[in-house]
Amino acid sequence: MAYACVAPTARIFRPVLVRGPAQSRDVVLTFDDGPTSPFTEQILDILAEHKVPATFFMCGKNVERHPEIARRVVREGHTIGNHTYSHPFLYLRTPQFMANEIDRTQETIERVTGVRPNLFRPPYGARWFSLMPILKARGLKMVMWSAAGYDWMYHTQAIIKATTRGMRSGSVILLHDGHERQPPEKVDRSNTVEALPAIISAATKAGLKFVPIEKFTF
Repeated sequence: MAYACVAPTARIFRPVLVRGPAQSRDVVLTFDDGPTSPFTEQILDILAEHKVPATFFMCGKNVERHPEIARRVVREGHTIGNHTYSHPFLYLRTPQFMANEIDRTQETIERVTGVRPNLFRPPYGARWFSLMPILKARGLKMVMWSAAGYDWMYHTQAIIKATTRGMRSGSVILLHDGHERQPPEKVDRSNTVEALPAIISAATKAGLKFVPIEKFTF
């Protein structure tokens, strides 16, 4: 039960995107928990320099804190997903609680950016049985991941190593441009920013191509 509700690769809750087609050379880059300043902006600069698309799973509370960054994400052609309003652990939560977190974020992102997300990623990857009917009713598709940089606890070189070790054809890569519910002044994603160019370079050298998440249909 614990594996089914928490492990990112578990597929008991469907439909869910964990990875794309293994026969392709495509990979998808995703960031969770933002936006935060200056780290989301620095990541956007790197993505623009390398012409890499990404998906940002944003917390509604952070969108309210940094509306101009959220708008920049959309303006530069990246995808925004719903990552709840306050980044709670959804395991054992009531349907009403989960619906409120999701709906508040949908409304916030749409009000700020003009875009209403159709993708959702649960905080910590934790799911519960009432979640799927809520997502279905709102036209949201759940996205997990198949490769992670563990940048919430690793320094730069370890982030690079962890990400590239798990990166292969069809990978959905998880990194972070924010930090759960921390206030902005306590967020430090400098290691992720430092690791990102090396991760992009390693993927290119391996013959992999970063594509928009919309290419991984499910």
